[in-house]
Amino acid sequence: MLNGAAKLLRRIFIGSGVTGVYPSYAAALAAIPKQRKVGYDNKESSNMYPYLLEFTKISDFAALFYLSRLVKPGYRIFDFGGNTGVLFYSYQRRWNMPPDVQWTVCDVPAVIEAGREFARTRRSEGLSFTSIFEDAAGADLLFTSGTLQYVPDTLPELLTKLGDAKPRLILANRTALWDGPTFATLQSLGPVVCPYRVQNRKEFVAGLEAQGYRVKDTWECSESGINVRWHIRHRIKAYAGFLLERG
Repeated sequence: MLNGAAKLLRRIFIGSGVTGVYPSYAAALAAIPKQRKVGYDNKESSNMYPYLLEFTKISDFAALFYLSRLVKPGYRIFDFGGNTGVLFYSYQRRWNMPPDVQWTVCDVPAVIEAGREFARTRRSEGLSFTSIFEDAAGADLLFTSGTLQYVPDTLPELLTKLGDAKPRLILANRTALWDGPTFATLQSLGPVVCPYRVQNRKEFVAGLEAQGYRVKDTWECSESGINVRWHIRHRIKAYAGFLLERG
């Protein structure tokens, strides 16, 4: 059995399934061995998070705080990277969603297929699925939680695709940011491996400000972080959450 000090040293020097430091997402992707499956668009990893239906993380309470105050009847919420709709179901346990809210989950096709199958077995009024980010055009609120680090394009690059139809509000939770230079690494998720971007905090905010958004609030997601194996300086103790408004 490892004592407390030994466990700490193991986390710092060995890490936990996160390896390598690369200058970009593309470089990390290119470093993945050809025999490994990549990302979530496959059967093996299309439904990896059923436990989130019953488990609320600390930073979810910040998201719920703002959803409960901002979302009005008939609002369109675009949940980017929402997996099979796990937070739609989880949040219903703690939040009385206003009537006629449309909650659209956007994810890769294999995950969307699993989400549609799952929705047939649960109360899912107002929930729909897409794999096309441009369907966020005209939404009232873009919600994303723990997703941006897995995506090849940055959030400002994605928003550019929406032109003048960008959502007024962005609620970005559990985002991998730090004060050092942007880098990418590789995260092993058992059956698959994923490129994983950690972005410079100021760069992240500046990119969204260039798209017309301003930060209304930010918070620490203390339950989320990574240690890159053998790279002691590439340790992020807590991720970040943001509420941003356009205009």
